[in-house]
Amino acid sequence: MISKKGLALVLENLLLAAVVRAWYTRNRTVQIIPVGMLGSRSVDDLNQGLRPKDDALHFYDNRFYWEWWYFDAHFDDGHRCVLELQYPNLTNMLAKECAMLFNVYTPDGREYNNIVPFPQSLWRASAETCDVAIGDNTIQGYYPEYRVKFKHDGLACDLLFENLLPGWTRGTGEVMFGRPEKHQVFGWVVAQPRARVSGTLTVDGVEREVTGLGYHDHNWGSGFLPLYVSHWIWGRLSTDRLTMIFADISTTRRCGSIRIPLVFLALDDRIVLESSRADCVASEYMKDSRGFQVYPSRVDFSFGERDVSGDLHFAVLRELEMVNTLEEKLPGWLVRGLGNIVAGPAYYRFLSSYQGWVKVGDINLELDGETHWEYMVMSLKRGKIPSPGPKMPV
Repeated sequence: MISKKGLALVLENLLLAAVVRAWYTRNRTVQIIPVGMLGSRSVDDLNQGLRPKDDALHFYDNRFYWEWWYFDAHFDDGHRCVLELQYPNLTNMLAKECAMLFNVYTPDGREYNNIVPFPQSLWRASAETCDVAIGDNTIQGYYPEYRVKFKHDGLACDLLFENLLPGWTRGTGEVMFGRPEKHQVFGWVVAQPRARVSGTLTVDGVEREVTGLGYHDHNWGSGFLPLYVSHWIWGRLSTDRLTMIFADISTTRRCGSIRIPLVFLALDDRIVLESSRADCVASEYMKDSRGFQVYPSRVDFSFGERDVSGDLHFAVLRELEMVNTLEEKLPGWLVRGLGNIVAGPAYYRFLSSYQGWVKVGDINLELDGETHWEYMVMSLKRGKIPSPGPKMPV
C-alpha cells in the first residue's frame, strides 16, 4: 500500500503535469488531420472523382482567408504556361486586391512572368462549382472539362482542359491546425491530375493553335499560415503512362516540426496510389539567383505501399521563377534584416531533371526526363537549411 508521503508525491507530480499540460495546450498548436487523410484507399475508391463543390469557393470569414485556382500546360510545340486566379493578391495580402498569374515559357527561352493585380470589385467566384473570374479572365468547368480564358498585354489564352484521370483529394481535402472552432485550415483538391489541353495561346500578339498535357488544382486556407507551415516541396511528373504528384510539407516548431509527405500515382487512366508512407530527402542547398535565400538543388523521393513502390531523384537544371514575397511591400534593407532575424519567405519554381523507377504490381517503369517542381519558404530565416523533422505517424 502506498504511504502518505508517496501519495503526496504522486499528487504533486499529477498537479505539476496538469500545469505543464495547460501551458502546453495554450502555447502549442496541435495538428488535426481529417479522417481518411493517412491510409491509402482502395483503387476503386480512389477513382470515384470529386463533387462540383470540391472545386468551388471555400470561403472563411477572417482576415487571413486566401484561395487560388491553378492550371499549367506543356504543349507539343515546346511552349509552357502557368495560369492562376488568386484572392486576395498573394504577393500583397494587405492590399485590397485580387490577382491573375499568367506565365509563359517559349521553346527559344523567352520567359513571361506576370502577377497582375486587380481591384477586389472585379472578383467573383461560385460556392457551388468552379466558376471564377477577375473581370474578363475566367475559369469555368467541372469533370470532365474546364475552360480557361486569360488576357494580359501581348499574352492571351483560350484553352480547354479535358480530364484524362478522375479528380482527387486526400480525406476532406483540408488539414486543420489548432482547435476546430478557430477554423485554421489548409485545403487542397486536384481536379485534373492529368488533362488533355487544346485551344489557342497568344504570345507577343501572335496567336497559335496548341495541344498538349495539363494539370489543375485548387488551394485555400485561413489563419496565418507561417505560424504553422515552415516550408514545402511540391512537384509532379508525367510520362506516356505515368502521372505522379509528390509533396513534403514541414510544419513549424509550434506544430512539432512534423513532416507530412505525400505521393499520388496513376497508371494509364487509373489512380493506383495515395500514400503518406513516403520519404523525401532534400540536399545540396545553394543560393538563389538573387542571393536572398537557399534552396535544395536535389530531392530524393521514395515510397512503397501495397504493391506500388518507387524511387525518384530530382536535380535542379534552372531556376524558372523566384518571388521574394516581402520585397514589394518593404525596403530591401528591412527585408534582408527581417530575413536574418525572423524569416525570409520566398517561392521558387524549377526546371528539373529526374530519373528513377516505379513498380505497380508486375509492371516496372524506368523513368528519365524533365519536369517542374517548387520550393516554398514561409518561416525559415535567410540561408537556413532545415533539419529534417519527424514524419507524421501513419
